Amino acid sequence: MFDRIESLAASPESGPQIEALKEQALMYAETARERLFEQRDKLRESIVNNPVQAVGIALGVGVVLGWLIKRR
Repeated sequence: MFDRIESLAASPESGPQIEALKEQALMYAETARERLFEQRDKLRESIVNNPVQAVGIALGVGVVLGWLIKRR
């Protein structure tokens, strides 16, 4: 996509095409933002419904990260 933008920027009549690409990029960013918020809400719901499991997972991740950092 960046190659397309660079080639369009070099041509003088590329204004509308660049605007179309910009709109498309903004649309993709909005879709990604919506999906991120949906997943965040699902994660919160999972943590509220299963707090013991969430603490266990966090503890396991902490142990693994601590072990990896200690190895250095």
